[in-house]
Amino acid sequence: MSFTGEHLIYGVLGKSFIWLSFTASLIASLLFLFHFSRKENPFKLVLGIARSFYIFHVISLLAVIIVLYVLIFKHYYEYSYVWQYSSSGLPVKYIISCFWAGQEGSFLVWGISQAVLGLFLIRRSGEWESPVMGIVSLSQVFVTSMILGVSIFGNKIGSNPFILLRDTYAGQPNTIFDHPDYLQYITDGNGLNPLLENIWMTIHPPILFIGYALALIPFAYSVAAFMKKDYLGWIRPAMPWVLLSLTFLGAGILLGGAWAYVSLTFGGFWAWDPVENSSLVPWLTLVATLHFMIIARKQHFGLLSAFIFSLISYILVLYATFLTRSGVLSETSAHSFGDNGLTAQLLVYLLVFLAIMLVLVIWNIRKILDHRKDEMISREFWMFIGSLIVALAAFQVIFTTSLPVFNKLFGTHIAPPTDNVGFYNRWQMPYALLVAAFIGFSQVLNYSANKGREALKKMILPAVIALLSAIPFVISGIVTQFGLLLFLYFILFGLFSTLLNLVFRTSFPRNTGGMITHLGFIVFLLGTLITFSNSRVISTNTSRYDLGNERTNTENLMLVKSDTLYMAGFYVTYVNNSRVGNITSYRVDFLRMKEGKMKKEFSLFPSVNVHPKMGAVYNPETRHYPMMDYYTYIAQVGEKPDYIVIKAIMNPFINILWAGALLMVFGLSYSTVRKIRLRKRSSEIAK
Repeated sequence: MSFTGEHLIYGVLGKSFIWLSFTASLIASLLFLFHFSRKENPFKLVLGIARSFYIFHVISLLAVIIVLYVLIFKHYYEYSYVWQYSSSGLPVKYIISCFWAGQEGSFLVWGISQAVLGLFLIRRSGEWESPVMGIVSLSQVFVTSMILGVSIFGNKIGSNPFILLRDTYAGQPNTIFDHPDYLQYITDGNGLNPLLENIWMTIHPPILFIGYALALIPFAYSVAAFMKKDYLGWIRPAMPWVLLSLTFLGAGILLGGAWAYVSLTFGGFWAWDPVENSSLVPWLTLVATLHFMIIARKQHFGLLSAFIFSLISYILVLYATFLTRSGVLSETSAHSFGDNGLTAQLLVYLLVFLAIMLVLVIWNIRKILDHRKDEMISREFWMFIGSLIVALAAFQVIFTTSLPVFNKLFGTHIAPPTDNVGFYNRWQMPYALLVAAFIGFSQVLNYSANKGREALKKMILPAVIALLSAIPFVISGIVTQFGLLLFLYFILFGLFSTLLNLVFRTSFPRNTGGMITHLGFIVFLLGTLITFSNSRVISTNTSRYDLGNERTNTENLMLVKSDTLYMAGFYVTYVNNSRVGNITSYRVDFLRMKEGKMKKEFSLFPSVNVHPKMGAVYNPETRHYPMMDYYTYIAQVGEKPDYIVIKAIMNPFINILWAGALLMVFGLSYSTVRKIRLRKRSSEIAK
């Protein structure tokens, strides 16, 4: 049958560029590795050809992205990916988000991020180029294979974004595709998931994928170090990439938290969802990697740990990809993709890179083991212990997150925790407490040996200030439980110890970027502690209507239009509602009694996005004050709607949390720029 109105040339171009990109990355990888194998008598021509193929790979991959964006912006719904994730009524900023809404698009974002980083490595990696680019190109082979969309001996290799919609319904009788002019019946696309119609979701995924891509570079450098048998020289060129990965991955995680805070109805920024966890764990192991690398470079101690964690961080990125895209978390996470037949392929990708790691570490372990006894009263010793604590925290998170994987592998039925937030908070608080203590303690120590008495003297002032500063928190009732008070004390100790070092130089050598990053992390912990130990629901039902059960009445307030009810120091009124497209916004006024009269403090407009195919999504709205957030969302809407049921949460001090997060990202960025400048200056001196 000949179909009318289809734009088939775009699909042909897109598929052709995918194959060109895949083939070019494979050839580039082989040529880079072959060039390195000839290090005794290298062929410069081979290196030039390898670079050319890699550049051709990048151009082809970019062409794939351009073709897919053309299809999305032109609303060519004959293509399954376009129909599934876009619609004509979406604003441009959300049409951009359609690109990475599906698995194929997200693999493209990940692939182009790694591809562009490879161009920087070709230009800047010098003597490390061949082995490093061999590994980067190999990873690109796997990433681009995820969008090939072919079947070999009945095994599906990749999922192509240029599949026609009619091909997905092939063989099914009595569909619109029985008609050559079927496109006249498709007036609009399925559209973006309403939860993704948020400005943060136009920023969060690409930033996160850049962080994932950056984690590949330290992996590649550590593999290259084994290949070159240069067990210390890799640390200097790899360290800026670790810092960059920490910066982008951390920023991506924080943007995801911001999205969760303004889009999801649990009143927080982090729910310990399995997909959230799988992005956090590589960040934690990269934190450990950075500190192990610093120790190894300064004291030649902890080199084995530096290698293992630089390698395992990218393995965990691949494992996170497997968890979120294999469908194994579909019953435990709202963020995961369903299984689209790529599980085996993702597993091969993961196992190949894991095998590279295990073979190289086991083969070279005697050469990188360090039997040197370290000084206990030294900064590097406590950095090492603190890094191990971070690694243990990461292990606890990934072990619990992986329970569905264990159940599938071994046929067990271990139930994941029902209260994620409570479970993980109980486990992670001791780790966070120890890290805060070690940060504070390390700020008074120099590298190498320290005199114990002098170190103790320098600890007294921040310890006393921390104790005095904790008293107002206790008197005001902000923190009351003993465990939380202990956590608060060590946070304050870490805070004042870092501030004193920043201002008065209590230890040497100085690392301003590191101190700012540690300060941001400590402030973030402080904000998290005092915010969520004091967060409370304020929307107890004071109406005359029963909402069904005690818990619902305790946490929700029913508002009949124009009625005014008391709520936690406010009087609240449901004023009206307005609809634009699928979104209905409800105006709720918050009033206070002043001088005998009701005066409006502010209005909130929580909304409901009723998607015709995906159901209703409830969007919160928040009133921000310097030290307080009032967070409100619709829990239920009356049929007319002549009434609404709202849930309101008071989150105190939450801006301290966000301030700490921004300070941490700034510190990492500062450290990255400084490392890049120092490396550039060293290269210029060497020349």
